[in-house]
Amino acid sequence: MAFRYGILAFSYVFIRIAIPLVEKLFIGSGFLKENYRGDLIPCSMGIIFTINTLFISLFLLKFQPKSTYVELLMIVIGIITMGFIGLIDDFIGDSDVKGFKGHIKMLFSMKLTTGGLKAVVGGVISILISLIVSMDLVNFLINIIIISLFTNLINLLDLRPGRALKSFLIISLPIVFFIEDMYQTVLLSFMAAALAYLPYDIKGRSMLGDTGANSLGILLGIIATSFSLKIRIAVVIFLILSNLYSEKYSISRLISGNKILSFIDELGR
Repeated sequence: MAFRYGILAFSYVFIRIAIPLVEKLFIGSGFLKENYRGDLIPCSMGIIFTINTLFISLFLLKFQPKSTYVELLMIVIGIITMGFIGLIDDFIGDSDVKGFKGHIKMLFSMKLTTGGLKAVVGGVISILISLIVSMDLVNFLINIIIISLFTNLINLLDLRPGRALKSFLIISLPIVFFIEDMYQTVLLSFMAAALAYLPYDIKGRSMLGDTGANSLGILLGIIATSFSLKIRIAVVIFLILSNLYSEKYSISRLISGNKILSFIDELGR
């Protein structure tokens, strides 16, 4: 238990120290993007979550049993890969192509977009991890969907300051009580890191970016593969409906039209 609290404290302090350093680096290099208000702010600050993963992995390798090393390796590979692809999307992404369907159409036209690259790499990572954790074909297919669509869901929510982080924390809060060992420790670490970064993101001082949203999303997806079959089927239905809704309608409009969701969304801004 003391070890777990140490990981939490480390992640929170690390993120608080890393924020101004990375912020100055991005400002100095001109790596800025317009937010929805038109303000130029540092982008891809979510890279600090990726770096935090590497640091806490050192502690986990030292203090966690070897039986959990495969789980840790999946998390590290998933977060670093999707964080890197998110960084590419943040850096050279083309906003002219919208939605998952749009990027897939471009792929079939032999035109590669950063969104298409993210879909391909995300799919491969989902398959790789699902091959490791799945015992049969049904579970394999379910786990691919969960990892892929969870990653995309947090990305879809990252349209307003603080929204992706709030969503991550709200989803994580009930999950953390029903998982154990490695997954629980890593999720608690990310929750601490999210709380440390939230004040900067929610005030629009910096942008989480696809780098951060992908990392948060794939972590939830990997952890969700450990749920019972019934719960995973429910998660799949929710994720499919959420992603289909985002293709046709505006999530921001949905949130603004609901008093409770709007209150949560605006809280802290």
